[in-house]
Formats: sequence, structure tokens, C-alpha cells
Amino acid sequence: METKVALLVIYNHRFDKNIKRVQELYSKKFSYIYHVVPFYDGKIEGVDVIPVYESSYNFQGYISQAYTHIKDNGFTHYLVIADDMIVNPEVDEQNIWDLVGINKDECFIPANLKVFQTMKIFWSPIWDALTYRINIPGVEIEKILPSKDFAIERFHYYNLPTGPIPFSVLLPHYQNYVLAIKKLPWYRKLNYPLVGCYSDSLFITSDAMSSFCTYCGAFAATNLFVEVAIPTALILSTKKLKFDKDIKLHNGALWTKSIHLLDKYGYSLEKLINDFPKDKFFLHPVKLSKWK
Repeated sequence: METKVALLVIYNHRFDKNIKRVQELYSKKFSYIYHVVPFYDGKIEGVDVIPVYESSYNFQGYISQAYTHIKDNGFTHYLVIADDMIVNPEVDEQNIWDLVGINKDECFIPANLKVFQTMKIFWSPIWDALTYRINIPGVEIEKILPSKDFAIERFHYYNLPTGPIPFSVLLPHYQNYVLAIKKLPWYRKLNYPLVGCYSDSLFITSDAMSSFCTYCGAFAATNLFVEVAIPTALILSTKKLKFDKDIKLHNGALWTKSIHLLDKYGYSLEKLINDFPKDKFFLHPVKLSKWK
């Protein structure tokens, strides 16, 4: 299968100074690079920048808007990354399948799902998921999203539960709401099947991209948090989705306790690239403004 990969670099905020640096990082590895920047009104010779108009909390809408600009360019795959992320320097548009460990007809998100019904550690978007509704006045997405029955069937295909959120998940964090929730047990049920996941990088095939972007746009219009919107849209868009547990190169998100792992590089981008962890698909965040 002949492939043509588009690299979409998502900027949560307008960091114009990083555009050229990001372009230099990936220009020898990817032939088609698009910088997706909110409210961009500049111009950089030889660099493709797509302006988008959406909240960074709903940056799934960035992807939807950017796709309208490039959907007719014949791409077979779309790799989406954050601008403050460094992808493993071994990865390029020709070898990504072999290095990551996926087939060319598969999508992947380099993280594992956060299933609201089974979570052991509380995650704040649970409450957003509980209060989310698809029948919001002025945004008619009920006709845009798949039916609830289809969504439930697709969730069950991935062995994902669609029942109520257990009290045990909510109790430690929303004690003021517990009595109300107990009196209204239906309130623990999601209005529409939803699932969470780290979403700063993903890889999508062309046959899934159109539906994925439509659903992402609908979720952005109804203000669904991005780390719920993107994994849910992916689940709805494809039956060929792999996660961190399924692939060779793994999630390199550095949370508060692990960010110190970057200390050994002394903010030298050259050192980081030359001594990049072999088993990581990316490292994130790497704030380029702080790196030499």
C-alpha cells in the first residue's frame, strides 16, 4: 500500500516563535507538515500554517477545522502531535508502522483508556461527563453523532462498559452532591457513551478521518473536554484502534512526578535527540522556548 502521511502539529496557544523550530525538527522526516495555530494571522515562507478558532480545552475542534483545508490532498494517514512534544527521532513517514507496531489499516492513540465506570483514581472530567448532554439548544448534534444504540454497540465491541458511574468513584470527591446523586440514581448514567484518554497524539487512517473530524466538531460545539471527546470520537469512527498496551513505542507523557527525567539533558535539544529513550513514541511536554 502506497502511503501519504500528513503531520498535523497542534498548538494549544499561539506560539509563533516555535513554528520554524518545529518545522526544522520534522521537515526531514515528514514531507507534509501543517501547523494548526489558534487565531493565526501571520505568514511564514515555505511553512503551512492553518488558523483555527476554538478553545484550547476543546482542541478536537482544531483538528476538525484543519481537516477541511487538507482533506482533498490525497493523504492516507494523519499523525497528530502537540507542538511541545518531541517524537522519537527514529520515526518518519516511511517506518512509523514497523517502529510503532501497527498495520497500515489501523489507528492508534499512544495511551490507554480511562474508563469512568472502573477508574480507581478520580479524574475531574468525570463530572463533566456526567453532566454532558448531546441535546443542547442551538447545536443539533443528535443528528450528527451516531445513535446512542450504535455508540453502545461500538463501546461493547471494545469491551467498554456503558452503565452508571459507581458511587465509589464519586463519593470521595463530591460529598456535597452525594445525597442528591443517591436520590437521583439516573444522574450517574451518561447521556451518551463517553470514555477518556490522554489525547495529545494520535494516528488516524483516511477512512476513519472524516467521521472522526465530524464527531470531534460536534463535541467541540457542545463544549466536551478534549480528553473525552477525542477518544470517544475514535471509538465511534473505527473498529481498528490500538492503544499504548498494544504497540511497541509507548506513551512518553511526563507528569508532575516524572518531569525530572528530562533534567539529564540540560535543556539541550541536541542531547535529547541523540539520547532519546528507545521505547518511547514521544516525550511531552518539552517546551521549546526553554531548550537550546
